[in-house]
Amino acid sequence: MRVNRRRFMELLTAGGASFLGLNWVSRVQAATKHRGSTTPWARLKYPLDGIDQEDWGVHPQGDLNLIDQVRDHTTIDLHNRWNVADVADLTAMSAFPFIFMHADERPFLDDQARANLREYLLRGGFLFAEDCVIGRGNHGRNNRNDFFFRTMAEELPRILPEAKFEKLPNDHPVFHCLFDFRDGLPHMQGTPHGAHGLTLNGRLLALLSPSDLHCAWTNGDVWFGTEKKTQAMRMGTNIYVYAMTQTPAARA
Repeated sequence: MRVNRRRFMELLTAGGASFLGLNWVSRVQAATKHRGSTTPWARLKYPLDGIDQEDWGVHPQGDLNLIDQVRDHTTIDLHNRWNVADVADLTAMSAFPFIFMHADERPFLDDQARANLREYLLRGGFLFAEDCVIGRGNHGRNNRNDFFFRTMAEELPRILPEAKFEKLPNDHPVFHCLFDFRDGLPHMQGTPHGAHGLTLNGRLLALLSPSDLHCAWTNGDVWFGTEKKTQAMRMGTNIYVYAMTQTPAARA
């Protein structure tokens, strides 16, 4: 049985208790007490402003490694399978409570893609968007290699102008809900803009990272060292747990 985020929350509160009155430690404990229905993971497929139109799907093994981490450190039944959700297909997107968006190139979103993302987020879905920083300056236009981050920092407020888009403070619960990050988002490579969130009615709908956690999920021991790999895995787990256990959807 697969569940969306709303159903996931219903299952967690099935005993009659609401998370609204619990602290974050209690929420996480409740979320990880028992394995429940299988929850799917997906990578977002979308057009890019560049030659490599497959850049959205680079290194799927990194996603699978994080799924293993979530399963090892919680009892959430996150299915270890790499699914694809096309931004042009709202029905397909809506099957996934959490979608990961990743690339080095700039996303190219048309009005339909923006409308689909807007509806997905308002229905209760969560988007984790992360800049894949290659670090070589090979695009020739921006030595910082933060094309993805800067584009999505413009797109997210455009998709939901009524939401608040801002850099998340270090005391935000996403940094403390399972593993504790006193200094906020751990940084692997690229320009350290910090984690930015899109929030509406008290719910974090999307998180945008410039840090390239995903490369550490993929081959962090070699590229960044064991300590940074561990940080990236733990931060990814925090993001997933927080996204799936926060309060109800932005739309009443």
